[in-house]
Amino acid sequence: MKRKTHSNQLNMEGSLIARDLVGIQDFVLLDPHTSETAFLDNLRKRFTEDLIYTYIGTLLVSVNPYKQLDIYTEKQMDTYMGVNFFELPPHM
Repeated sequence: MKRKTHSNQLNMEGSLIARDLVGIQDFVLLDPHTSETAFLDNLRKRFTEDLIYTYIGTLLVSVNPYKQLDIYTEKQMDTYMGVNFFELPPHM
């Protein structure tokens, strides 16, 4: 069953099971698996779960979801306001 609850996805990203399902939020953490195939597989997993932003260190990679996502709300903006880089999952 495909999950659509972003808070559950984001809370689980630190676990190995979640990594296998939704990818990881910073590609640098895949080391030593830094091949083009691993990178594209990670982006594909995240795209499938509507996680369209991925870090490569301090670089933010964005994938066009080709649909409207409910990730630009006031609540989301408040969550990211005033926090340090990498404290929260990638977002614009």
